[in-house]
Amino acid sequence: MKFKPTPAFYSILLLLILWQALAMLIGYPDLFPSVTGLLKTIVTMLADPAFYVSLVITILRGLTGFALALVLAGVLAAIALHHPFWKSFFHPWVVVMRSVPVISIVLIALLWLSPPGLPVFIAFFTMFPILYQNMLSGLEHTDGKLVEMAKVFNKNSLQRLRYIYFPSARTLMLAGVATAMGFGWRAVIIGEVLAGPVHGIGTSMKKAQAFIDMKTLLAWTVIAIVVSFIFDFLVKLLAQRSRKLRLSVTKKLAKTVILNIDRKEISVNSLNKSFNDVPVLQNLNLSLSNDHIHLLKTASGSGKTTLMNIIAGILQKDSGTLVFSQSEPVISYAFQDKRLIPWLTVEQNIAFALPHFPQVNQEEKNRIGELIHAMELDNQQDKLPDALSGGEQQRTTLARALALPCHVLLLDEPLTGLGQDLKIKIIGEIDRFTRDNKPVIVWATHEEVEGLNAMKYQQTKQ
Repeated sequence: MKFKPTPAFYSILLLLILWQALAMLIGYPDLFPSVTGLLKTIVTMLADPAFYVSLVITILRGLTGFALALVLAGVLAAIALHHPFWKSFFHPWVVVMRSVPVISIVLIALLWLSPPGLPVFIAFFTMFPILYQNMLSGLEHTDGKLVEMAKVFNKNSLQRLRYIYFPSARTLMLAGVATAMGFGWRAVIIGEVLAGPVHGIGTSMKKAQAFIDMKTLLAWTVIAIVVSFIFDFLVKLLAQRSRKLRLSVTKKLAKTVILNIDRKEISVNSLNKSFNDVPVLQNLNLSLSNDHIHLLKTASGSGKTTLMNIIAGILQKDSGTLVFSQSEPVISYAFQDKRLIPWLTVEQNIAFALPHFPQVNQEEKNRIGELIHAMELDNQQDKLPDALSGGEQQRTTLARALALPCHVLLLDEPLTGLGQDLKIKIIGEIDRFTRDNKPVIVWATHEEVEGLNAMKYQQTKQ
């Protein structure tokens, strides 16, 4: 494999040349050693077992501080995300921690902590505010529509954090990790220099300075820089690999959802909903049952999606009543705007609707395979949504809705833009789903839906 120099290579080469030239110009190796003299010192250090003791101990101190900061930052960021009170409560503390000079922290901590514990505390204190702010910022920029979709499919807070929030915030989180580790690594060494524990890079540097051993002092400085570069490289590698991660849909047994109530109904009485004082739904009365497919066939902007979002619990009604025949109805929703999770494959997006995702039993696995075939997605199941066409994304969304046995199935323009043959095929799949689960089906559309002749349906005008 042919070596191709990078700009970074040329930059380091220029630095070494300038260093060597300056050393030759000064002419005092004990004051400013040459590159070759420094390399000899590093080689000698590498042969000493004490070198590795100091190196490993410093790294462990830094990683301990980082782990404590990361865990606490993650927990508090998750709390702040869901509770504005705690976000405001934490903010002054974080600002103070980020504003206090490192040297002040060290000097104060010298009075409180033992020498080995001080570098860990300094690392934690330095890294925590950076990690917290980056995590919170990343979580807050998560697509709210994905969160709504996850709620519709009854994902709890931990599941939403795991599958929606944290993957969405990954880029900002990793940027925060890289920045925090850079500051934290320097803080650990400063803490060791001032606290003087028995072992550590900072302790070794302090000893070299005391004996005016410039070669050893600079050698340890180079080692610290190299370790910092390694940490930075590992974070970038993690970022690259994390973009390629796929959650596996396993064959581990999970409980199948069984709906044993044949009669399902939704009663809508005097329902009203306005946006910015503009009425969208006015005194709406509907009775929806599983005896029919209920087609909401009206023009765009007439409130079809608003009604479906109220049924799904995404929006709150202004007044009126909405009553389900089940106390805790299972609702499935094929969204008009798709709302596919970008970091999950087609197969995984479909499986996401299932209650035990990513664990599915063999029956559910087979059902997902059938839906993929019915939606003509056989060659797309391992692709991410960004690699799909608009029609393929739409069919994936519909497949996800049909994967979940439910009391209520909401279909918002599910066939728009699809070819007639595919429409007929998908309608057949919806018919099969209806016979198997007997849900209340609310189908919003503004176009003629051909192919429903064999199915019992009624048109409902708002």
